Amino acid sequence: MLRVEGLHAGYGPLEILHGISLEVPAGSLVALLGANGAGKTTLMRTLMGLLPTRSGRILFADQEIQRAGVERRVRLGLALVPEGRELFPSLSVRENLLMGAFGRRGRAAIESDIERVLAYFPALKARLSLPAASLSGGEGQMLAIGRALMGQPRLLLIDELSQGLAPAIVESVLAVLLRLNRQEGLTMLLVEQNARKALKVANLAYVLQSGSLVLQGRPAELAANPIIQQLYLGGEASAEAPEDAGTGQVSLVSGGPAISNGAEEEGGNG
Repeated sequence: MLRVEGLHAGYGPLEILHGISLEVPAGSLVALLGANGAGKTTLMRTLMGLLPTRSGRILFADQEIQRAGVERRVRLGLALVPEGRELFPSLSVRENLLMGAFGRRGRAAIESDIERVLAYFPALKARLSLPAASLSGGEGQMLAIGRALMGQPRLLLIDELSQGLAPAIVESVLAVLLRLNRQEGLTMLLVEQNARKALKVANLAYVLQSGSLVLQGRPAELAANPIIQQLYLGGEASAEAPEDAGTGQVSLVSGGPAISNGAEEEGGNG
């Protein structure tokens, strides 16, 4: 569904992404791992069109979109749950959901999708008329996901799902995402700081370091990799086997730099 080829991007004169190439197959849940400053948020913002592509190609459903604006990408079926949620704090929960349906027609279908979001996140139902600023961190993340779902995406980009959330809330939200992926076939690219959780739910994973992809493979093999164990799993193999324990192999990404223990900064952007 999504293919990225030789992507370069950054901020002003500073290049953050150095020739990224990856694929997100239709119906999959792909995890993107990396330390703070690795370039994960920069990649997500570039995929969504919030940052310009300097060179390389982004293909979504076989259409080149690297020069397309955000609005066209949304119409094609991309949606972003941004790091930090970026809600409209003075608008009500309902109004925030409606912002996700901006540009859609058909009031009945929109109302139906609001009910669908509330079915996934019932905690929001009693808060529909309250301002988004009144929500807890977990409720805010539910609203951010719900707002993205209101656009009826084909590919959901999720940046730092668990950031600032209690473990029980993370489990609850992950369970919803798994239902959307496994039961409804919604394709997802997930940036998640908790590598253990990400590898448990993903079908495929990439490791980003200093703006370059350095490893890729099935979660079971990545979780067993000594480098991944040392850098992202606390030095030990995961106590819980990933759901997709396939027979694929971990591979070094061609052209990527050597993997190091240090996380280089990228000017404050994750």
